[in-house]
Amino acid sequence: MAGAQPGLLVRTGRIGYVDAWRLQRELATARAAETIPDVLWLLEHPPVYTVGRHGTRADLFLSDEQLALMGASVHSVDRGGQMTWHGPGQTTAYAILNLRPQRRIKRVVGDLVAAMADACAGAGLTGAVADDASVGVYRQGRKLGSVGIRVQHGITTHGVGLNRDPDLEWFALMTACGAPGVPATSIAAEGGDPDRERVEQVLAASLAGRFRLEITDISLDALCERARIAAPAVTVDAAV
Repeated sequence: MAGAQPGLLVRTGRIGYVDAWRLQRELATARAAETIPDVLWLLEHPPVYTVGRHGTRADLFLSDEQLALMGASVHSVDRGGQMTWHGPGQTTAYAILNLRPQRRIKRVVGDLVAAMADACAGAGLTGAVADDASVGVYRQGRKLGSVGIRVQHGITTHGVGLNRDPDLEWFALMTACGAPGVPATSIAAEGGDPDRERVEQVLAASLAGRFRLEITDISLDALCERARIAAPAVTVDAAV
């Protein structure tokens, strides 16, 4: 790809949200120091609700104690946006990108949304529409995926959550993204193929193309060694 910059692609199993959040921040520091190039990280989380900088805990209808009984948790985080959920059956993609000198944040957000739409199309799902204004992907008013990012010192963290085949009941327990009238859906619920490998292959290729990255696959351990940081445990589904 003419004009492409080097990038690293990491695909892992299920990792606890707090561990992954800590690692993102450390990767961002390494990216700012140019110890590593841009990174795309595709993974899953155990069930977790996160509240962005513009959100409120009141958008989640259960107490911390009730969540714990369900094997879930809630965390206030440093990304933009409001309340959302991550968990099994959803692909989370984190983008550790240097915006300097030519990238613009609005374009990065648009590329994240468009890449999710590409992944839906690759799964055989027609009619999935990228909506930049609502920073998500929709099909007939139902939401398939969301975007929420943070930029600090010119480096992005966080990214997207794309619903392949999660239990949609998790979404009924909150007001997602401050939009109570928008139901959640998934690739499987809309009749597409939710196969993780297929969806993530298209998603990664689309992100790489849109961000003009010449991607090299790397393990999480190797990435952390290169960035000189400690890797979190991959607790479930380590082989992807």
